Amino acid sequence: MVNLNEYLGGIATSIAEARLMSDLKSLEIAEKFSRHELLKHFSIPRFKAQNIELTIPVAIGELEEAYEADYEPIDNIAFNSQTYTILKDASKITSFDRKTSTILRSVIAQRTDELEKNIKATGEIDPVLSRFSQQLSEEFISIYNEKVSYDVLVKKLNSELRPSIKSRQITQKNTKVIVEAHKLNEIKPENIVQIKMTLNEEGMEWYTSENEDGVRETKLLPE
Repeated sequence: MVNLNEYLGGIATSIAEARLMSDLKSLEIAEKFSRHELLKHFSIPRFKAQNIELTIPVAIGELEEAYEADYEPIDNIAFNSQTYTILKDASKITSFDRKTSTILRSVIAQRTDELEKNIKATGEIDPVLSRFSQQLSEEFISIYNEKVSYDVLVKKLNSELRPSIKSRQITQKNTKVIVEAHKLNEIKPENIVQIKMTLNEEGMEWYTSENEDGVRETKLLPE
């Protein structure tokens, strides 16, 4: 199987190269005409394709996805601060004492680091976050020593922290297709896709101009 974009791009490139070979041949003929006493008065034959229509049969093989390499699911500073606030709100107090606050911030930072590593390692978010919420709730209740509903706290952590975790972004999608004739013959006709592709020839030419300072500038512009 091949990538669909590479396959279609290869066809377009091959046609462009064929066009180049045609122009080179026309140039060769022009040089011969210029040296011939009679032919030098004739127009130079040159192939030019207005539209090229292709029907390309393919069978879809699989969809290949490429993900961002540098995946950072969590903004640790903001995430830690939000987690701390959730614990404080669940306790129905305005602030923790200094000792409790220091311990909690340390535990939260440690658990957040583990959460981020586990998300990167597994590619999963919800089950990993659920374990994070359960572990942190257990530790918080043992540290705070006040009556706080474990189930309510776990649910609150899951629901409020989930939007702060980014999913891994897809950077590229490649469609793998089957193009070999002998393989297509073995596939049912209803599973074969007929790609209609039209190539329009639009030439480019070098344009040379001279500015006010007498400097010549050359640009490649459409014909």
